[in-house]
Amino acid sequence: MAYRSPERGGALLTGALLTVPFLMAGCGGDDHPKAETVFTVPSSPTPSAAVETAPGTQPGIEGARAALRAFLRGQAAGDPAVCRYVAEGGAFVKGPALRGDCPQGVRNTPHLVRPMERQALRTVEVGGGRIVGEEALIPFSSLRWTSGSMTVSTLQAEYTLQRENGNWQIVR
Repeated sequence: MAYRSPERGGALLTGALLTVPFLMAGCGGDDHPKAETVFTVPSSPTPSAAVETAPGTQPGIEGARAALRAFLRGQAAGDPAVCRYVAEGGAFVKGPALRGDCPQGVRNTPHLVRPMERQALRTVEVGGGRIVGEEALIPFSSLRWTSGSMTVSTLQAEYTLQRENGNWQIVR
């Protein structure tokens, strides 16, 4: 094993630290052709624009699919913010997955499902389904995922969503 002098290591580090500013000084400046480039930060969308593009706000089956997709992916992550896609007091919130407390039920989900099921939920896509009266019905068979695996027993056979205040929410 070779012996290294602490003085030499310190000198190398000091030399490297002193060299960096000189190298960076050559990376621009007022005479550099790109010195005139101005970078601007895009303005954030207005609150009304953000609401219009939020999942679950679109009318029809597309909105219902987007709401269910957002809920399932958020549930896999344990994000209680996805409770906005669940109707308060509905059969779904009272069911075995959420047990009457959506935020706590969603926080518990990542700990209750197997890793491959959690991965499938994280990558889930929702297609199919139909509108019947005022409800959107989306069967488990309409769900697809790009990794992981799950069965109908991981979730439920069918989801029923209704629009409430312009948003699709899971009721059953």
